[in-house]
Amino acid sequence: MFYTKVPIAIEGIEKSFTVFNHTWKYLFEQVRENLTFVFNNQREQLLDYLNFLTGECCEKQANNESKIVFAAAGRSLFMGAKPLAHRLAQLDYNVEYPYPEINITGPPSSKINEGDTIIAISTSGRTASVVQKVEYGRTASCDIIIECGRPGSKISEGPYTVFIHVPDKLNEEKLKGTHADLIFTPLGTTSEFTHAVFSELLGRGLYEMKINNKEADESLKIMEKSMEQMITTGEADLNKCVLDCVDDIKEFIANMILKFYSNHTIHLFGRGKIFDMQIAPFEMRLRQMPHGFITSIIDYATMNRPVRPGQLVILSSGSGALSMTAEKVKKLGAMIIGITSQKQSPFYDLLDIKIHLNGRKSMKKYDWELRQWKGGTSQWAPEGSQFEINGSVFFEAIFAGICNYAGVTESDLAYGHVNL
Repeated sequence: MFYTKVPIAIEGIEKSFTVFNHTWKYLFEQVRENLTFVFNNQREQLLDYLNFLTGECCEKQANNESKIVFAAAGRSLFMGAKPLAHRLAQLDYNVEYPYPEINITGPPSSKINEGDTIIAISTSGRTASVVQKVEYGRTASCDIIIECGRPGSKISEGPYTVFIHVPDKLNEEKLKGTHADLIFTPLGTTSEFTHAVFSELLGRGLYEMKINNKEADESLKIMEKSMEQMITTGEADLNKCVLDCVDDIKEFIANMILKFYSNHTIHLFGRGKIFDMQIAPFEMRLRQMPHGFITSIIDYATMNRPVRPGQLVILSSGSGALSMTAEKVKKLGAMIIGITSQKQSPFYDLLDIKIHLNGRKSMKKYDWELRQWKGGTSQWAPEGSQFEINGSVFFEAIFAGICNYAGVTESDLAYGHVNL
């Protein structure tokens, strides 16, 4: 009989942990730099954005004459378009909610009509599906709002209502400094994370104008203050997480490496904005790795696989409301890595690898599906988005650590990126 194992080198995990630690710190600093530029240099454009959505756009929608449509692809769809659509829907806008299958299933609501508003999100400004949708919107006399990292790119070749320059790597070399080789943020990571924060800030600004009747200028100041609060709090939360959970973070990376080499399935699960900002983007990156991870998203019919003994299940819940799921996973014999803000919860007690990450204060128990059906909503930024943002940067940094150990480069990931 032969006995085999995959050795996990301690020195390799220590280096990966160092990369993890540098990456999350850099990501917060980069987003602060990018969005400070937006608030300082795109002020008039931001005011136009807020005034249009609360003015002319609302007037059209009041007469059932228009809807808001999104043009975004990949992780920008999950981290930028979906969170903003979620917030707009909470404010009673008529929104065609974006989801990956929409270009395949083509529901009736996909028809773009004269007077609709298209919000396009693209770092490069040349993503084919996004540009095509914008160009069609122009021919259909739609209002076009563009969030883009490249002024003068293909997407801006034509009329638009508002163009917001949202940089992705402003002053990158300065921010990385002498630690550049210890930071890994491939294939648009900084842009996608920037848009995740920006979408939540836009939601807060619109909330202040529509619900609290504030002027655009005052709402803009609240958005800017919320941005700094969200990032400063996130930095403190991640620092505390690293101090409290250093061994568990290393165990997280080590077990992911083990599954990478052994081809065991990685199952992931999280609901709502946690899925959009944490789970889906992390799963997409795992699939892009050479000989990519075998992944499964629990309760997502098109992407789920059976949970088997010896496999790994990653669960994220700010409130710790996934104890029933965790119990079922334990009975099926899989290992659980869990991320939550609630140490005093049955969910936390069931975890094999425990990541305590602040961001969600409430421990109120509720049925998530029932809460959605009743129209329950989360708080507005910064408090209502803190766990999602914290978890997003945590997963991005975990991925950086995994790639460091496995020797995966950005070129390797580009080869695993969608090309059709």
